[in-house]
Amino acid sequence: MILSFHPCFVADAQIIPGDRKLDSTDMSLIRKAKAIILPQTCSRTLYRACKTSSAVLYPNYDQRFQYEGKTGQSRLFEKMEWPHPATTRWRSAEALMKNPKQRMPFFIKADGSHEGAGVWLIRNREELESVVKRLERWGKPSFVTQEIIECRGNVLRVIVLGEKFPCYWKRPQAPDQMVTTVSRGAKIDKRWKPDLQRKGVAQAIRICDASGIDLAAMDFVFSMNVLDPEPLILEINYFFGRRGLGGSLNYYRRLYRAVRNWLREQGLDTKSVKLV
Repeated sequence: MILSFHPCFVADAQIIPGDRKLDSTDMSLIRKAKAIILPQTCSRTLYRACKTSSAVLYPNYDQRFQYEGKTGQSRLFEKMEWPHPATTRWRSAEALMKNPKQRMPFFIKADGSHEGAGVWLIRNREELESVVKRLERWGKPSFVTQEIIECRGNVLRVIVLGEKFPCYWKRPQAPDQMVTTVSRGAKIDKRWKPDLQRKGVAQAIRICDASGIDLAAMDFVFSMNVLDPEPLILEINYFFGRRGLGGSLNYYRRLYRAVRNWLREQGLDTKSVKLV
């Protein structure tokens, strides 16, 4: 039996719990399932419940919940020795303010933020003090500071979608733009520097092989000050925008193919799942 918690995929059984807690009927279906399809909005509670069964799960969110937030991902990158910008974890803004060794400029990235929210460029003491106040209002005491890579604002996004790895550049509209996201007006460019695109995709594949990640958006930067730069991973986004993939409808079609391929690899009936 294939069980779906995803609102867009109907299977042998489908559960859309919304905000309610899982009940005994839900848990019975989880225990009976051979495969479970999860939504990208999957909570830690739902994932933990599904992990108690013998079912195979898609997506694999082991790393998502073991290494949460910016601080968690920095620990993952260090543990796996994946090339990444130098990053320091902080438990409080007060600790950073008392540290005279932090060299400017640098980025501050709040824990739990994504798609450019909670990311600030720090060039002087005044900007640091202003951001510290924002962090206090943010309500999340932990954060990271990160070195600035001379990427000129260009960020390569690689989408992990089953066995497919479409990618595109997020390029700044202004020459001095340091935080580059599509939500802040970045240009999507699928043709620029194909050699670096291939490097980024190859690194994403290595990361997936080592971690089991099979649905995410990985952001990479390259130092443009060197002749043959290598990809440095910035972050892994498990819930990401779809504009670079041609919109939500195209994304769900791609995801449907990925789910069917995954079921086929498990030896299960792909006809049991329909895209609605």
